[in-house]
Amino acid sequence: MMRKRGHGQSWSLDIILAFVIFMLIVGIFYTLLTKDKTTNIENIQLEATTLSGALDSSTGVDSSLSIIKDGLVDRDKLATLFNEDYQNLKNQFGISGDFCVYMIDQYGNLIAVQTPGGELRNGFGNGNLTINDVPCGAIVS
Repeated sequence: MMRKRGHGQSWSLDIILAFVIFMLIVGIFYTLLTKDKTTNIENIQLEATTLSGALDSSTGVDSSLSIIKDGLVDRDKLATLFNEDYQNLKNQFGISGDFCVYMIDQYGNLIAVQTPGGELRNGFGNGNLTINDVPCGAIVS
């Protein structure tokens, strides 16, 4: 009454092979997802450098958008940036990502900027981004 056990080994080998293939697919999927994130971070860093270089004339970039000269902010040029169209600014800066530009003093306190319309605003850029949980470009009271 002994039975032959040859079928059990082949069934077990099929499961092991399926598991190995499944793990390879998961590994490839994970690799593709993590590679994309590092590329996005590098792009964001590059765009941040591009934006800050365009705003500061000491970087050597000749830009009409530069608001900082010799370490001082030109308030008139800064105020005009607040009236610019956001998409137009993105094109002028040559970036595709979203941004919010704001000013802080040496102690880390936010500096409100007076626009040509007389309003005090916390920054300029995409209103969906926030500064201390306040939308970018919000009026400061």
